[in-house]
Amino acid sequence: MENLLASKKVFAYIPMITSRNNPFVKSVAALKDKKGRREARAFIVEGTKSVREAAACGCEILHVVVSERYTGELFLPEKAETVSAGVFEKLTDESSPQGILAVVRMPEEEPAPPRGNSLLLDGIADPGNLGTILRTANAAGYEDIYLRGCADPYSPKCVRATMGGIFHVRLYGGDDALQGALCGVPLICADMEGEDIFSFAPPRRFCLVIGNEANGVSEEVRRRCVYTVAVPMRGTCESLNAAVSAGILMYELGARAGTLPGMAEPAGA
Repeated sequence: MENLLASKKVFAYIPMITSRNNPFVKSVAALKDKKGRREARAFIVEGTKSVREAAACGCEILHVVVSERYTGELFLPEKAETVSAGVFEKLTDESSPQGILAVVRMPEEEPAPPRGNSLLLDGIADPGNLGTILRTANAAGYEDIYLRGCADPYSPKCVRATMGGIFHVRLYGGDDALQGALCGVPLICADMEGEDIFSFAPPRRFCLVIGNEANGVSEEVRRRCVYTVAVPMRGTCESLNAAVSAGILMYELGARAGTLPGMAEPAGA
């Protein structure tokens, strides 16, 4: 990491931007909105740990922006801009910002068949839920994720909720995945009327489908699913949060298929 860091002496000599109307400031602020992110093909990553991880993962970092009050590590000083505390407030989405953010290029991922077990997220609307699912997917080894009508995974709230997981998964548009990348991959639908996940025997290769928080998996996707599974609940509970359900299912299916990170290959595989 040494080559990614600069001394505070270098940091002190970076000229400071003090105007909120500065063209650079406006271009970064535009990334807080989906339209701006799509046009620039870039998104914001905030906080020392997240910026460090983005750099370490080989993400294409376009700019690093630091507040005049920031006293921590400085990454990629040749790409750094110092701004006043007031200007940084315009750029941040955090309630208690650490004073550093990076502008990161969105990866260009053409839809491709999954390299292992995968997720199809069908209409996940809440960016916090989406980010939590991506975080858990990274932990459980689901690296290929197809998004169909979901919240923007590059929104500040979603990126924050991934806790760096977004740098370790591949995200694809899922609208054409059923006819393309996922063709021939058994789909497992998460639904309250499905088979008990704790007695289900999954195929070794599969794609888990998680539906919208309110309406579940769409009928179009449901028709393509080979299996339907559910997390059993007490009668006093109406439903589980989508991210909680996804986490339980990812781990249980992975354990039963013998594909969780660190698990030994099952006999005869």
